[in-house]
Amino acid sequence: MSDNSLPGIHIFTGCEPRKIDDRGGNPRWEDLNSEELQILVEDYLVAGHCGEAIEILRRLVARHPGEDSFVLKLAWAYHDGGFLDEAVACFEALLEKELQRRIFTGFAFDELVRIYKREGRYGNLVAICERAMAAQPEDYALMGDLGEAYLKTGDVAKAVAVFRRMTELEPEDAMACCRLGNALAAGEEFDAAEAAYRRAGEIEPLSAAAYYGRLAVVYRDAGHIEAAVRMAALCIREDAAEPAHHLLAGELLLARGDIEAAVAAYETAMALRPEFTAAYCNRLGNALALANHHEKAVAAFQKAVTAEPQNPFYLLYLADAQRALEEKDNARADSST
Repeated sequence: MSDNSLPGIHIFTGCEPRKIDDRGGNPRWEDLNSEELQILVEDYLVAGHCGEAIEILRRLVARHPGEDSFVLKLAWAYHDGGFLDEAVACFEALLEKELQRRIFTGFAFDELVRIYKREGRYGNLVAICERAMAAQPEDYALMGDLGEAYLKTGDVAKAVAVFRRMTELEPEDAMACCRLGNALAAGEEFDAAEAAYRRAGEIEPLSAAAYYGRLAVVYRDAGHIEAAVRMAALCIREDAAEPAHHLLAGELLLARGDIEAAVAAYETAMALRPEFTAAYCNRLGNALALANHHEKAVAAFQKAVTAEPQNPFYLLYLADAQRALEEKDNARADSST
């Protein structure tokens, strides 16, 4: 493709293309103004022709070097066309301009954060967050992004420092306390983590149980089951009428190997919300089956079927659990002979 012409320029209406300028089928670029080229871009993108849209946008960027909107459109065209590195380069160029402005709009920054998180490029995530903070040191939201980026890379000490600073700047921000607690938990400073979450609960008493549940999940994901069970108990102490807290406790007790207590926790949830008995039994059955407690899984699925006999999935799960139990019994019988 030459620099001054684009063979076969078309506008797309539905799936059928039509030429906007025949001129021998090869109109010259200088004969098309920027508005006409933008129309082409939109039509190519709608038709899924990202390559053609990218070529036009590159020419528009060259034609209007100070117009960021064309760079942004080019970045998205690269992104949607699967050219991620090229898209990142465009967003990075836009970010450099954003950081030089008095008011930080953050459009390119937000897109880069999303891309880096999605792609697991946490080193890049830290780098842009640090650059943004250097340019906007008083931006509270950016502090949160930087702290989360440090956690992603395992730099717990820096994350703790950032989130602690946030709690100093905004002492009534419950979420900042939770973030600090998460960072402290990542560093296995459990007492300090729980103190941070208690402070969040003091700031927002109606959310205290939810906050304790959040820390329980943080502990669970990090493999600290005993600590997670302890936080689930605090959830129930704060709000015993919420079935979700008992379900969480049941899940964690099961992970600890306390099967009877886990089943009892699920049964409490069922008693609180009888209309969800089938769903809770199904959830219990799946958890028990995953933990290879097939006999109890069968009992849970049977109860789910009894509560909601028209649900075919419960019958399928029950059959699977019965088959797994039979295989387990057969294997035990074979080993004893």
